[in-house]
Amino acid sequence: MNLCCHLQRGLAVKSMSMDDLQQMIGSVPHWYHQFEFAPGVLTPGTRNSRDVLAQLNLPQNMAGMRVLDIGARDGFFSFECERRGATEVVPLDYIPAEQTGFPVAKRILGSSLNLIHDNIYNLTSQKYGYFDMVLMLGLFYHLPDPMRALDIVFSLMKPQARLYLETIVIDEQLPAEMARRPFMLFYPKSSKDGDHTNYWGMTEACVVAMLQENNFAVLNNSREGERGAFQAIKSGADADYYLKISRGLVE
Repeated sequence: MNLCCHLQRGLAVKSMSMDDLQQMIGSVPHWYHQFEFAPGVLTPGTRNSRDVLAQLNLPQNMAGMRVLDIGARDGFFSFECERRGATEVVPLDYIPAEQTGFPVAKRILGSSLNLIHDNIYNLTSQKYGYFDMVLMLGLFYHLPDPMRALDIVFSLMKPQARLYLETIVIDEQLPAEMARRPFMLFYPKSSKDGDHTNYWGMTEACVVAMLQENNFAVLNNSREGERGAFQAIKSGADADYYLKISRGLVE
């Protein structure tokens, strides 16, 4: 069943004709997420959002949870967390809302969420508080400093919070022995899919090692083609000494 049918309060369910719905979808120059707002009515997103959702295995009931969706873009996963009863969902992207499909999806779905224009490297608990769940979906390989990003995310999570991370993995591009090791591949300029913001491809082992280095315990991970999904929780109270001095001074 699609999101629109689940919410039972969006304009597409109550009053929109198929022509109006198609016109709204067509008003967005570029969709990243694929929404099915009505049976057979799909946005032309580049990511099969429903397949990613199935791979993540998010909790069905999110009642009482504060959720941070970093790199929310068109908002598919933010709206899904809202649908599942999250107390608060904070969708955030470094691209302003008017350059995404978020406002159109919000209107169609009858959502109350707003996309915040901010960058992961600017996030602090003083500004946003602490979260029960953090989503980093289709984001990690776009980050020039992924280790710093994980450190920031760690600082925003409550003690038993969960991180869901989905990213490019390169295991299938490597010999089996190399794929078992923590390798990163750097994509200079726009060499990966013609996108200058694609910086890194990593082996599954590399993503796991980076999470562990930032005091996360990896609960499970899976791979489908060149995409990997990882679920982790905090395993320590604070960043490791060596991570601290890597960005500061020895005392």
